[in-house]
Amino acid sequence: MTMSERPILIIHPNDNTTFFLEKIKKKIVKKFNGDVHHFNVHPNDNSHEMCLERIQKHSEDGFIIFLGHGRTDKLYGAVGKKYGVFASDELMLDNPSDYYCKEIFIDKTNIAVFSNKKVFCLACNSNEFGKLALEKGAKSFLGFGDIPSSYEEFLKDHKAYNISLKLVYKMRYELNYIIKTGLEYAINNSYTFEQLHNLLQLIINQRIATILIEEKSLKFRYILTDVLYTLKKDMVLLGDKNLKLLS
Repeated sequence: MTMSERPILIIHPNDNTTFFLEKIKKKIVKKFNGDVHHFNVHPNDNSHEMCLERIQKHSEDGFIIFLGHGRTDKLYGAVGKKYGVFASDELMLDNPSDYYCKEIFIDKTNIAVFSNKKVFCLACNSNEFGKLALEKGAKSFLGFGDIPSSYEEFLKDHKAYNISLKLVYKMRYELNYIIKTGLEYAINNSYTFEQLHNLLQLIINQRIATILIEEKSLKFRYILTDVLYTLKKDMVLLGDKNLKLLS
């Protein structure tokens, strides 16, 4: 089986702020091995172009998983490990990948790559972005609302509370657990998009109950469970809900 024939395609643009999502990718790869092609998008233009070509070639019966950053009108690409750090022009020219940033990877100009595709998109505001994908022919699209996973994002939304790095790390743990558990079970049991959507809601409910009842020592548990509830509430399934993840 060639890479283009593998039914599951995982797209993960390189970015230090989403590196923690590697656990989702590794879980799916370990479980389904030869059925998965994981495309790590590197911080250069050529890698992004190759990824777009790979998406276009992906089977209409297959399943695409995007892990990264997003907005209502676009998905972000790879970011170099030193992007945003002051450096001389000479240093940036010598090490272009370190200072690279692809702010627009997929938007209205090339979103047609998702035409006739089935997509799971773990990115902020992908619930709105998915509407654009459907307009351009995507068959099924599961997206999310805001997904705070950094200290700055929590501080912006919860200024009145004492935000700590422990809260950030716990949120990252919960997000990884919810998504990798749901995807693994749904793929393994030939679920439809609607069944995956329902399963993820169930897992989130279980995690909320566990945190509130069994983890009372967590001072930030109410903030965390509120964020998890919002994750569930803003998760949206668009397109044909009855299509199986893998046909």
